[in-house]
Amino acid sequence: MPGQGATPWTVAPRNEKFEREVALATGIHPLVAAVLHSRGLTTIEEIATFVHPSLDNLNDPDTLPDIGPAVDRLVAAIQHQETVLVHGDYDADGICAAALLTRFISTLGADVRYHIPHRINDHYGLSSLAVEQAAKSGVKLIIAVDCGVSAIEPIAAARAAGADVIVVDHHEPGPQLPEGAWIIDPKRADNKYPQRDLASVGLSFKLASALCKRLELSQRSLQRAYLDLVALGTIADQVPLVGENRILVAKGLNILPHTRKVGLQALLRVCQLNSKVTASDVAFRLAPRLNAVGRMADATEALELLLTDDQHTAPRDALRLDSINRQRQQEQERVYYEALRKIDEEIDLEQDRIIVLGSPNWHLGVVGIVASRLLEKYHRPAILLVQEDDQLRGSARSTGGFDIARALQQCSDLLLRHGGHAAAAGMTLAAGKLAAFRERLNLLAAESIAPEDIRPQVQADVQVELFEIDAELAESLLLLDPCGQGNPEPRFVARAVCVVDCQVVGSNNQHLKLYVAGDEYALECIGFGMSSQVQATQRGSQVDICFTPEIDEYQGQRQLQLRLAAVKPSTADSRS
Repeated sequence: MPGQGATPWTVAPRNEKFEREVALATGIHPLVAAVLHSRGLTTIEEIATFVHPSLDNLNDPDTLPDIGPAVDRLVAAIQHQETVLVHGDYDADGICAAALLTRFISTLGADVRYHIPHRINDHYGLSSLAVEQAAKSGVKLIIAVDCGVSAIEPIAAARAAGADVIVVDHHEPGPQLPEGAWIIDPKRADNKYPQRDLASVGLSFKLASALCKRLELSQRSLQRAYLDLVALGTIADQVPLVGENRILVAKGLNILPHTRKVGLQALLRVCQLNSKVTASDVAFRLAPRLNAVGRMADATEALELLLTDDQHTAPRDALRLDSINRQRQQEQERVYYEALRKIDEEIDLEQDRIIVLGSPNWHLGVVGIVASRLLEKYHRPAILLVQEDDQLRGSARSTGGFDIARALQQCSDLLLRHGGHAAAAGMTLAAGKLAAFRERLNLLAAESIAPEDIRPQVQADVQVELFEIDAELAESLLLLDPCGQGNPEPRFVARAVCVVDCQVVGSNNQHLKLYVAGDEYALECIGFGMSSQVQATQRGSQVDICFTPEIDEYQGQRQLQLRLAAVKPSTADSRS
């Protein structure tokens, strides 16, 4: 199978002179500067701006495409007390975006309604039926958030029914934009806005910001009121946490534990989050509960939790989201192991650069998550499809050099519907087209995915000597938070360190604990799920380690610990 053999370790070269200059000018730890330099920040000013994110550095929303006329139309709707429909999407980004605009426009006096499509019954995005029903009920303005950039026919139907449409979307547009709508999407070909990768909740915040600017309302009040939702939806959608996204998320995480939104307070309690909320807490505790209800039931429940001011019903509703999330986890595991079996039976991993699978027995709500797990396991894009009568509907996940949205566009003659962005997409096709679809995608993937691209790789920021790692560094690395997509946790490599002691720990003996030394400087390491490495790390052996330094807190005690990402026997030449 491709990927067998030694896993390459990639480490950026150091510039110690630059590290010292940054430390002297800013007080930032030299190794923090080294990490950021390895990620392309090459000036003292860039590094200082990165580690001290400021709301003063947000971009002017008026440079987004179509935002000026969209704000004009919103102001008119508010002044004339028109009925406005906020049409969201069923994932956490779309739910948070819909909650933000519904709350904000309501405070300005508009009559605001909301709608979230049902994943199973309604399919993705804006539909002609939804807009026609909205227009019949008196809606004069529809704001489509996290969808709409490819909704040519539904927007035409809305206009024919007498409703205007504002699209707030971050997905890749098709070759033609819908006519007769204002489309706020920084991925448009004519975009001049500097941050292309805002989540839809971030774009919704920018629309609200532009509206505040027009109405001469306080930007600081807007930020205090809504950056909690922006942080939640942005992290959940896995957009890069750099630039403006980093600012919005960093400030939003500070607000989140003190949110005044009753439903969000209840959800925080269910997740046992109190005084501090990290990006990891959002990604693995809050966001899955919001996403689960859209996968397994009706996402409107999640939206209404974020909108409620009812202290009595919010705890019950938050517990329901928690229960649905447990159901989602069980179904996800079932589909995952069935997919592994089908890969053994149907996929030639020697030849196929992309995994394409279909089944009538899978739940549409979890195939996207399972595709992500297959991508992680096999280091290549994955598409999982659910057969419903004579059609297949599903989700794709990709990474790196293979733009899945563009690939689907090149397969459009085989598809009934498709949409998404470079890393994630959805599609519908006739069941009889599966073999042709798999063949076409693999031909496209073979052009851009080389065999070495599907080998597991260990990527680190900086190579260090063990004596450079101390508690001060671990504390200083917190300046890099929030970490996530586009801004991963910092990783260091130390070569030829001696194993002083080695143990297998944990309730199921899953984890590896090492004590390593270099030049008489010993440190504790923990490798979660790495107990299989115990034979290669026996006492007295020399190893290379890739790790993240952190402060471990246990029973009131704090000590430095190296959390292992990888370990391998050291050789005379360990540069690869």
